[in-house]
Formats: sequence, structure tokens, C-alpha cells
Amino acid sequence: MRPLFLLALLCTLPAQAATEAECQQAFTDWMLSQQQAFSDRKASKMVRRNAERAIDQVRDEYAKQESFCQAMAWVEADKKKDPSFKPRSGEIHDFRTGR
Repeated sequence: MRPLFLLALLCTLPAQAATEAECQQAFTDWMLSQQQAFSDRKASKMVRRNAERAIDQVRDEYAKQESFCQAMAWVEADKKKDPSFKPRSGEIHDFRTGR
């Protein structure tokens, strides 16, 4: 019984590694698109702010899970959230003064 379990485990490892590699490529592509949106001076402030916030949040998610697939799952789930939010201190286009 034990050899069958180990054999099944070994058969799934390359598939999981390939999936993580695919997720890493998707993560890299997504991150590049967000960086481009954030850096585009012609884009609206909300587009730039959304990109900045998304980059920060997905980095935090990756740091927690250490999985590109988990980080990309967060990206997919986050697409359904309301994009209207208040700027945080230090974010782009934070026009609050005196604080």
C-alpha cells in the first residue's frame, strides 16, 4: 500500500511543479502589466492607484503563501471587488496635506 501511495505522489509532483511554473509566468505577466499601468503618466489617477494597490496586495499575498498559484487566485478573486477606495498615506495621488 505504501509503495502505491509514494508512486502516486511522485506522479503528481511534476504536474504540480509545471502548474506552479505556469502560475509564475502568469504572475510575472500580470505584474508587468500592473507596473506599466502604474507608470503610465497618461493614465487616470484611479487606474494608477488601482495598479499600485494591486501590486502591493499581491506581493503581500505571495509573501504569505509563497505560491504563485495562490497569488494568482487572489488576483482572480479581487477582480470582483469594488475598485472605489480611499487613498492611503504615501500612495500615488494622495493629496491630503498636513498629515
